[in-house]
This record gives sequence, structure tokens and C-alpha cells, in this order.
Amino acid sequence: MRELASHPSVAKRVEVTRREIRTANGWLRVVASDGPKQHGLILSLAIVDELHAHRDGELYTALRTGMMKRDDARMVTISTAGSHAETPLGELRARALAQPRVEREGMFTRAVGQNIALLEWSLPEKESIDDLTAVKAANPASFVTLKDLAEQRDAVHEMAFRRYHANQWVAAADTAITPGEWGACARPGVEIPAGHPGVTIGLDIGLKWDTTALVPVARVEPDEPLVIHTPVVLVPPRDGSALQVEEIVAACEQMAERWLEPTFVVDPEQAGELVAQQLEARLPKARIMTHSQAPSAMARASELFAELVGSGGVVHPGDATLTQHVTSAAAKFMGERWRFVKQRRGGQPIDAVIAACMATRVLLADETVPADRPGLTAATGEAVVF
Repeated sequence: MRELASHPSVAKRVEVTRREIRTANGWLRVVASDGPKQHGLILSLAIVDELHAHRDGELYTALRTGMMKRDDARMVTISTAGSHAETPLGELRARALAQPRVEREGMFTRAVGQNIALLEWSLPEKESIDDLTAVKAANPASFVTLKDLAEQRDAVHEMAFRRYHANQWVAAADTAITPGEWGACARPGVEIPAGHPGVTIGLDIGLKWDTTALVPVARVEPDEPLVIHTPVVLVPPRDGSALQVEEIVAACEQMAERWLEPTFVVDPEQAGELVAQQLEARLPKARIMTHSQAPSAMARASELFAELVGSGGVVHPGDATLTQHVTSAAAKFMGERWRFVKQRRGGQPIDAVIAACMATRVLLADETVPADRPGLTAATGEAVVF
């Protein structure tokens, strides 16, 4: 804008500083990212760049509310896709896609309401990111060439390419299981039948901020992949109060009513021991086992689960919450081993994948325990604690 303002036909009409171009009737200004300090502005036009990278929604809110003072005020938000829906950009996009007029054709989506409009170019998930002609169609700018895209496809991580060049909403580049790998295991409608024996249910418990996830896993047919049933995910109030243990136990009781004598796998730390005691008292036909969430134990469980996903050893119904938890998990390496952890940025819940790992490891250990040593697990040789 400074370059435009330096043109002879304009320069004499404006005053240019490092962060501002001022005229007699107004100004164009770069504002700081400190949202609270921007409240009170009177705007005719606000341009928000790369909303996906904003730390929170405070700046967007300050600029958007500043538009109320002028009837002709407008806002333009320009951004690459984000990593998850629970962000200012994700929430804005969701509001746009909920408008009455939504049109999709090829790579282009247009959503229009009375006070909001969305124009989005992105590669549909069914298209391959190796089809660079299709990726180019999602990049209508003339300066983005097929040669550029080919160079980037070789140079950056798949997740980075999907997000920054295909404009797909995917988790960060340090995702341990990619959406493609997880999607290949999806079987819409698959479930563990009611009354099925041998169901193992992993519990990852969070009381104040993290969610509590209950993930059932079973071998429904011999020599077939394990089936992951639609999980139950309990969200705490996140207002300083805690999720009640009774809610967790009640969810377990509902699962115990659906399946014959299920096995519940609980981390004995924190509230896990209390939940285990309640389950033992209230579900006498269920088996309660413990699985440590210490790094070494979770590394074994994480690696096993990832291997099953990569080899097609599990199937799942494509549940959106489970998918978000799985694809939000990063890999943290510990020497030659690794385990699932939250990503460095975003910190989205991964509790369902942790619960699935625990359930899967116990279930497979049960399948390989010698018949004459039923109290042991083949994975560790210990009684019930992994």
C-alpha cells in the first residue's frame, strides 16, 4: 500500500508512516495483534489476514464489533484452512456453511447469508493430493503453477501440503496417524452387535479440562479386523468444576447392559482407581483391568494401535469425534519408541485414541494368553497392570 501511495497522483494527498497511511478524511492502519486494545475503533473496512494463525478470537471480535458504528462497514477475512473446528476461523466457517444458500461445484464452495458470505477453494477429500491438476484447480491464483505445486509436494510433509496448498482442514504436520490412514479403516455403520461377548472398553478419564472417553473394541468375527464401536465422550464443565464420577460410572453401566460381561480398562492414577472401585461394586459380572499411562506402557500401546491402523487391522464407523481425537494426536519420540501426545499447537483432545490404545492392547493380550495362565497378559507377563 505504501508503494501505491507513492504514485505521483496520490503521494501529495497522503501522509505515509511505518504503520499508517493517513489522509484528510481517514486512515489505513496496521493494528497490533493485542485484541483488547483494538476495541473502540470506528471502521469502514477491516481486512483480517490468516485468521487460522490468530492465538484467539479477541482481535477478530474487536474489529467486527467496531463495524456497528457505520452502516456501510465491511470486513474481509482471508485465510488458509485451519487445523480444527474449535478455533475462531473454524467457528466462522461453520456459521457460513449453516447459511441458507450453500453451493458446491468442484473445488469451489460459495455460502451466502444476509450478513456473511464464504468463498472457498479446496481439494475435496475424495481427490488425491498427487493429482496436481486437481490441486491447481483449488489454487486459482495465476502465480501458483503446477511446477510450484510439484516442488512443494516433494518438499513438505503431507499434512502441510494438504492444509497450505490443498486448503483441507487437517491437523498439524506432526499428526501420528494421517486422515488418509484413518479414513482407509472407516466402515460406515459398523458396530459391535448387542449381546456380543469379549468386548473390551478403554477409559481415559479427565475431570476438569480433558474429556473422558469410553471406547469399546472387540473381535466380532474370527480372523477379521478389530471393530471399534462409536465411543462415548464426556465433556467436563470447564468452568472450574469437575465432571462427576457418577456420570462416568453411569456411562459404563449403559455399556455393560449392551454387551455380555465386558472388560473395562482403566488407568489407576488420579480418578481411575475410584472409578474402578465403583465399577467393581456395581458391575459384578464385568472384569476391571488396569493399564498404566506411564510413557513406556503408552508407547507400547500407541505403537501397537498405529500398526493396526496402518495394516487395516481395525475398522471403525467414521465417527467424527473419534476421528478428531485420532487425527489430533502427535507422536512424541522417546529414543526408538514413541507415544501419542497432544500436538504442540491447538492442544485438541486425544482422549478417545488413548482409550482405544489401552483397550486394543488388553484385548490382543487376552487373545494370546496361554490357556493355563489366564491371570497373565502376554504383553508384559504381569497380572493386570500394564
